[in-house]
Amino acid sequence: MSRLRSLHDQANSFGWISIALHWISTIAVILLWFIGQSIAQQSAEEIDARRTLHITIGLVAWLPIVGRILWRFMSPHPHVNGQTLLTHRVAVFTHYAMLAVLGAMIASGPVMAWAIPDRTAAAQIALAVHSTAARLLLVLVILHILAALKHLMFHDDETIARIFMPRKEDNNS
Repeated sequence: MSRLRSLHDQANSFGWISIALHWISTIAVILLWFIGQSIAQQSAEEIDARRTLHITIGLVAWLPIVGRILWRFMSPHPHVNGQTLLTHRVAVFTHYAMLAVLGAMIASGPVMAWAIPDRTAAAQIALAVHSTAARLLLVLVILHILAALKHLMFHDDETIARIFMPRKEDNNS
C-alpha cells in the first residue's frame, strides 16, 4: 500500500507522478525555450528547420505538459513542513501561474503552426500570446528557482529533496 501511496501526492510530499511530470515538463520546456529563442537568429534556410524541430518537440511534449497541468488541478499542492500559510499560498499561486502560462503556450503554439498563411489574424494573435507567455514563463521560472534556492540555503526544510523523491512516511502512519 505504501508504494501506491508514493505515486500520489500526500499532504506534505509530492508523489512519483508529480515528480515525473515535473521533470519531463521541465526538460521539454527548457529545450523548447532555447530552440524557440534561436529561431529568429537563424539564416533564412535554417529558420524552417528550427521551427520544425520546435514544433516536433512541442508535439511530443504536449501530452506530458497537459498531464502535468491536469494532475496539479486534481491533486492538492503539498505543504512544506514549517511553511506559513501565506508563504504556501504564494508558492501555490506562482505554480498555478506557471501552469496557466504553459497552458497558453500549448494552446497558442499549434494555432501558430497551423495557421496558414502566416499573416492571418489568428496566427498574429497566437504569436503574440506565445511570445508574451514565453517571456512571462521565464520570469516565473526564475522566481521559482530563486525560491527553491532560498529554501536550500536559508531554511532547514525538505523543499528541494521532495521534488526528487517522495517523502518517506512516518512510522505512525
